[in-house]
This record gives sequence, C-alpha cells and structure tokens, in this order.
Amino acid sequence: MSVLQARDIGYSYGDKAFSLKGVSLSLEAGESAALIGPNGAGKTTLVKILAGLTRGYSGDVLLEGKKIGAYSDTKRASIVSYIPQTDNMTFEFSVREIVGMGRRPYINETGTLGKFDKEKVTEAINYFGLESKTHSSYNALSGGEKRMVLIARAFAQEAKLLIMDEPLTYLDVKNQSELMEHVLKLNNTGHTILMISHGINLAAEYVKRVVLMKDGRVEADGTPAEVIEEGVIRRVYGLENFYIENNKKTGKPNLFMIPGGQGQNQNIQKGESR
Repeated sequence: MSVLQARDIGYSYGDKAFSLKGVSLSLEAGESAALIGPNGAGKTTLVKILAGLTRGYSGDVLLEGKKIGAYSDTKRASIVSYIPQTDNMTFEFSVREIVGMGRRPYINETGTLGKFDKEKVTEAINYFGLESKTHSSYNALSGGEKRMVLIARAFAQEAKLLIMDEPLTYLDVKNQSELMEHVLKLNNTGHTILMISHGINLAAEYVKRVVLMKDGRVEADGTPAEVIEEGVIRRVYGLENFYIENNKKTGKPNLFMIPGGQGQNQNIQKGESR
C-alpha cells in the first residue's frame, strides 16, 4: 500500500529562480528512501510539500490515498511527522516537554497529557537513550542530541511516515552512525522513512532506495546500486575525479574522491557496483 504519492508536482518561487518540474514518486509502507542531489536541486522544497507544510504547488500529494489538503492538521500529524534540519525553540523547554509535543494530535482541548500519553513520552525517551537528558533544556543540547530528541518526538507522535530534512548536518561520525542506526531500527519496526542526505555513502548503507534530484527534477530512482553508479554521478554532480567501490562488508556502493587530479582521466569503477 502506498503511504505517500506525489503526482507531477510543480512549484515556483516568486522570482522564478527555482522551480520543481513534474516530480512524481511513491513510497510504500515500510520503505526507506534517501533524497540526494546537488545543492539547489529542490529537495527541501519537495519534502515540505510532501509533509503538507508548503502550499501553492501544482499536481497532487496523496497521503494513504487521500489528498493531503483534505486532512486536518491534527489528522495529518497522526500519519506523517516532519523533522526539520534545525528546530531552535524561542522558549526554554525540557527534553520531556519537547518529546511530549509529539502527543498533540491525541490530547484534548485542555492540552493536558493523559496517563497513556505520558507513558508514550517515557517510552520514546527510553527508546532513544535520552533518560539522562529528560529534564535538561533542549536549547542547551548538542546538535546530535537535539536531532535525537526531535526523532523521539516523532516516535511519540506515532506517525507512520517520518520525513527528515538533512538529519546528519553538523553531526560528527559517531553521532551520524548512532542516528542512522536509530533510523534503521525505526524502519525495521514498520515506519516508512524519507530523508534528505548529502552523505551519499551513508544513504547507500542505511536505506533501501535512493532518489537523485537535480534542477527540480528526479534524475534517477532505484536501489543504491542502480543510482550510485559512475555514469549517473558524473552526469548529475559534474564530478570527474572519483571512483565507486562496493563496501567489502555490506556490498553497498561507496563513492571515493581522488584528490589533486590524480587519475583525472581514469574514472575507475571497481567491484561489482552497477
């Protein structure tokens, strides 16, 4: 069953400096996909449209077979959760309060969390190993900790679809690995994942599908081996000094740059990547 469908999405900013041009894609329940592509490809614009946060586009976005605009904000939030690249709070909230915001689609008019809601918040905090930060100020956390809290909030929200805008930005290698392991665990427990990533190799290792965009269009869509391929990467990114080699442990294609123009005319593609 398709959780999310985008049909011929078009969008232009007022100055017409950028536009989405006939973007179509579909996500099945339980899929994990990464949107990759050069800066300015339209990835963030697209995911905000898919999450129901941007209007004024042409084409249709369907959430569980129904036009996304037909949902109330509350109902939509029970199906899809959007995790922004940054989420700096104006007011001082604790980690528990931030995670508790994920229960908004389910609480009554008073805004009070019931016993079940509080249990879900505690479950999310524990699931992501945030127990020691429960009463800490969100704004005092590191970038990696903030990302984990936002994903915990989405988990507490019980949304089936998680859309993430560059969750790995500013994270060190350890935090990137830990976050992606949590994303993998969420996907393995039935959540559908769509994330923007500039980390091509991490995308290859952790998701089942890669969607490559350039200039407001989808240029390639398939498995990591089908998309992270020498000819595709050269055409879309304009790269020359690189090669692609399969990870010896996982078999997934990884991209390596060749510094200083070494092998400039060789463009070696090793292993069995396609």
